[in-house]
Amino acid sequence: MLQFSESPLRGIPGTGPAAVGLMFNGALAGLLDARPDCTDFLSIIPERFWQDFGRNNAPRFAPLPDETALLDRLAERHRLVAHGVGLSIASGSTFDLDHVRQLAEWHRRYDFAWISEHLSAVRVLTEETPDHHAGLALPLAWDHDLLDLVSDRVNRTQDILGTRLLLENGVVHTPVPGSDMSEQEFVNALVRRTGCGVLLDLHNLLVNAINLGFDAGRWIDALDLESVVEMHVAGGNRLFGVYLDSHSGACPQTVWDLLARTAPRCPNLAGVTFEYHESYHPTLGEDGVLDQLARMRAALLPEVPAEVRHVDR
Repeated sequence: MLQFSESPLRGIPGTGPAAVGLMFNGALAGLLDARPDCTDFLSIIPERFWQDFGRNNAPRFAPLPDETALLDRLAERHRLVAHGVGLSIASGSTFDLDHVRQLAEWHRRYDFAWISEHLSAVRVLTEETPDHHAGLALPLAWDHDLLDLVSDRVNRTQDILGTRLLLENGVVHTPVPGSDMSEQEFVNALVRRTGCGVLLDLHNLLVNAINLGFDAGRWIDALDLESVVEMHVAGGNRLFGVYLDSHSGACPQTVWDLLARTAPRCPNLAGVTFEYHESYHPTLGEDGVLDQLARMRAALLPEVPAEVRHVDR
C-alpha cells in the first residue's frame, strides 16, 4: 500500500490551521481576477475541462481549448485541488480505469495538492451502454461485499494516481435496509484497508440529518477524524418538504456550528472549501462569496466568535 503525506497543503499560505478554498465555477472569474488573494486554493472539477467521447472512441478524451486555457491561467496564480465527479467508484457494473488514467495525466500537468472523488455510484449498466448516468447518487448498502469491491478500486486508483485519494460522504436519498455496518464504520474500514483520506462534506451530512432524522454531531463522533483531509461547506434549500443539497448560496448557521466544533478535532485537516452553483451567483454576489470565506476563516480560529457558534433552531 502506498504511503502518503498527511500534510498535502504544507507551505500554502493561510490564516488558520487549515487553508480556505473555493470550488471554482465560471461566475468566479471576475472576483478571482480582482481579488486573487481572497482564497488560499481553488478546487476544480476536472471533467469540466475535457470532452469524453466514450469508451469506443480513440482518442477518447480531448481537452476543451477555452476551458483549458482558463485553467492554465488559474494555475499560474492559485494552488489547485481536483474534485472529480465522474469516477463512480462504487458502481457494481463498471470501473473506468481509462478515466483514472486521464485524471492521472492531469495530475502530472497541474500537480494537484490532493484529489477527491465521491463515495458513490452514479453509472449503471444498460442494454445500450455500460456508462449510463443515473442523474443522482444511488443509495448504497454498507456491506462487506461493497467494502471489498471499493477497497480494491481505491488501491488501484491510488497506484495509478501516485497519490492519496479522498472520498466524500454523500447525500442519502433513502435509507437502505440490510447493511452490515453504518456508513462511518464502512468509511473507517476503507481508510484502514487503503490509506485513503476523507472529504467530510458537512452540508451533505446536514441534508441527511434533516431528511432522515439523525444527529449530525453523533455521526461525526463515530468517524475516524484523523482521516479527514478536506471539508466542504455549502448551502441548500427546501422543496416539497425535503431539504436539498442544491449549493444554493450561503451556508446555513448549523454548518458553521459543525465546522467550528469539528475542525479542531481533525489533526490532518488541510483545507475547507466553500461550494455553490454558479446559477445562484446573482443572488449571492461577490460580496456574499467574500463573506462566506471570512466566516470560514473565523470558524477555523481557536477563539470562535459567538455569532459563528450560534445555531439556529
